[in-house]
Amino acid sequence: MADPDRLELLALILGSDTEVTAAGLAGPGGDGDRFAAHLAVMAQVGLLIVEGERYRPSADALARFGGSAVGHTAVPAAGVDPGDHGRLLRRIADDLAQEYAHHFAPETIAEFVMDSYQLLASRATVRVHLPALTARFAAERLTALVQAADADHDFRRDVLFVCVRNAGRSQIAAALMRSVAGDRLRVRTAGSLPAARVDPVVRSELVRRGVAGLTEFPRPLTSEVVRASGVVVTMGCGDACPVVPGRRYVDWQVADPVGRPAGEVRRIVEDISTRVQGLVRELDVC
Repeated sequence: MADPDRLELLALILGSDTEVTAAGLAGPGGDGDRFAAHLAVMAQVGLLIVEGERYRPSADALARFGGSAVGHTAVPAAGVDPGDHGRLLRRIADDLAQEYAHHFAPETIAEFVMDSYQLLASRATVRVHLPALTARFAAERLTALVQAADADHDFRRDVLFVCVRNAGRSQIAAALMRSVAGDRLRVRTAGSLPAARVDPVVRSELVRRGVAGLTEFPRPLTSEVVRASGVVVTMGCGDACPVVPGRRYVDWQVADPVGRPAGEVRRIVEDISTRVQGLVRELDVC
């Protein structure tokens, strides 16, 4: 991939919402043979999947280059020294390499595990649970990449909720949708600048409603989860969310509950609950 023409072609393919052909990329009167040669090389090294004359990116291509194509919105890793966690991270990488052996090279998975660790560690206030959280976060990102590369995956059932801190609005929406839709929808959350934990007043209100167990730890927003989601609901994160062709974007103007008194948080949860129920009905999974 040292050839800049191949990198440019791969970026075009990663940014497309349909499979491509060499002739289509070359355009009328273009040098389709030259494009076909580049595509063949990228297919040989596992970056593209070939179906007849059509090409689409592999999960490995999305893992290695997808962020540069759609904008990797997570905060750059802070270079946190894993210290005593290094041995555990290597074990996590080995376990994931076996689980995803048909999709990724071991080196790619090792890089993903370390990147996931750094993204979480750069804002963590307690480090003891970082390896366990890293294992979940890395596995979720890899699963999202596999789905994004699967031409037969039904993205309409994948919903991503995004807010700034992933500590209030998006966690509320995800917990409420999980309680309504169960496993009929795949629900993800992320934050453009995630906090270290879910807001305690928000969690208390969700405990009162019996859905606190459906919240999760705050996660950084990364490009692969956007690609694997058919519906992306944003709440206050503005332009931080990368735009992927073929995905549906919905912006909910909802007040941020973090730091507000319990009564205000309750009203915000009611607002989000109404919106979630409407979206579930719209997606026809009731």
